[in-house]
This record gives sequence, C-alpha cells and structure tokens, in this order.
Amino acid sequence: MSGHPAPRQDRLARFQADGFLFPVELLERAEAQEYATALRTYREITRRAGGLLRQRWNYPKIHLLTRWADALVHHEAAVDLAESLIGPDLLVWSTNIFERPEHSPARLAWHQDAPYYGWEGFEGRAIRVWIALTPTSRANGTMLYCRGSHAGGLVPHGFTGSSMGDLLQGERAAYEIAQEDVLSVDLEPGQCAVHTPATVHSSGPSTGETERLCFAVDYIDPAVRPLHGDDSALLVRGEDRHGHYVPERRPAADFAPEALRAFRAAVRMRDARLVAVMREAHAGRDARAGQAG
Repeated sequence: MSGHPAPRQDRLARFQADGFLFPVELLERAEAQEYATALRTYREITRRAGGLLRQRWNYPKIHLLTRWADALVHHEAAVDLAESLIGPDLLVWSTNIFERPEHSPARLAWHQDAPYYGWEGFEGRAIRVWIALTPTSRANGTMLYCRGSHAGGLVPHGFTGSSMGDLLQGERAAYEIAQEDVLSVDLEPGQCAVHTPATVHSSGPSTGETERLCFAVDYIDPAVRPLHGDDSALLVRGEDRHGHYVPERRPAADFAPEALRAFRAAVRMRDARLVAVMREAHAGRDARAGQAG
C-alpha cells in the first residue's frame, strides 16, 4: 500500500473495501519521538502510583489524565483523517496504549473489536486510529489485518482451547483466514493504520530487540449508541446532536485532581456497561449451545 496522500474519495473507497487503511502519514518523526517519551514517563508514573492508575494505565481513558494524550486525540491530522472516513461530528470514545516488549511471547488471536463494545449503529460510524510511536513490524509483533473481513459483519467469537496460552490470546473470531488476504501493519514512527470495529485482526509475538509502542484512538460519530448502560466520550469536532454519551472534559494539567476524578468515574462507568455487554453475550452463547445440544 502506498504511503502517499490519496484523494479523499479514493481513500474512503479503499478503506470501505478493505476494512483498513495504512500507512497514513500522521505525525512528524520528531513528534512521534516526543509522544513516545511522554508515554514512557506516563507509564512509569502510573506504575509507581498503584491502584486504578496502575491497573488501567493503558486503557480506556488516557486522554482524561494527561495533556500529551489530550493533544494527540485533538491532533489536526488525526481528526482530519477521522472526519474523512466517518464524518464531521466526532467523539473520542476510548484511548489505548499497545506495548510489546522485546522478545515477548504475547500474541492476540484473530478477532473483531465491536463484539466487546456494546454499540448499536456503528457501521460506517466508528474507526480505530492506531498510531506508531516506534517502528512496527512482524519482528516486534505488529498487528495483522485480514483484507475484506469486515464485509460480512460481526461473527461469533470463542476460546479455541483451555490452556493459559489459549486464554491469554483472547477469543478467536469464527472466520476463515486466507493467508493471501493477511497484511502485516509495518509502520514507521508517526505513521498510522486505521480499521473498522468489524475488521478481523491479530498480532504475533516479538522476536525483536526493541519494544513496540502504539497509541490507539477510537473515534465515533455521536449517533453510535451505547447499549446496557451509561457511557462517556469527548467531543473533538463538530456537534453532538444525539446525547448518547456523558460529555467528558479536557484535563487542565497532568494528573490534576479533577482529571483523576473524571478518569475514575469514566472507567467505572465503562466497566459497568461492558460487564453487562459481556454477560448478555455469554448468556446468548449458552442459550445457543443448549439448543444445539
């Protein structure tokens, strides 16, 4: 795939056909290095802090805690990219840090994101922008996409075994992976990849000598409705004419008291809703299994 800028309509058509788009030039390399440094400092602070900050340092509300993460979700290039793919009204629903230490055996099974989000009406209205702050490659366990895997919508997910390794990989999508459709998301610092919540993707172990650091932003149209409880999001462009989400506020300073309160409230709200989402999903799975038996 070309890293050169494409006309908006060409880029949108390619994204809609493949379910992903990469590499997209987003940050200057020096910017990416600055964000990587800020991320590492943040990681160290949260590990020392303990409690909820240590437990949830890497998701889902980093942008409520620090000015650097807030700046990144508001970065003009990132917001422009999101607008070109899902429209002018944009909320940040979640922020995530994906780290893969050198020589890490960790991997993720082939999966879709949307089954775990509890959304209604997300098709064509939600994307994840996955920003490389360090180089990404197969050697350091980068993400893998399966081309066109979003086209059939959501598919069932389940664990493929009972070993600890099977469980740590997460649930696997019931989708036949054709190797000719698999692409490795190889990026330079400052480049990004974008995918839909229904795109089947995975990641492998790292055999590399350096860690992989990526920062992901979930942008959604305010029309996307959360199911099974309240949720919150941050408006970054346009208007929210739907009111499905409790409005979030930008942090005035890193780890400011009001920012910490907002972070804790937003995480607890999200957790309560997603627990309800997963309970319903497992209840439905058990019911189908009983009918089959």
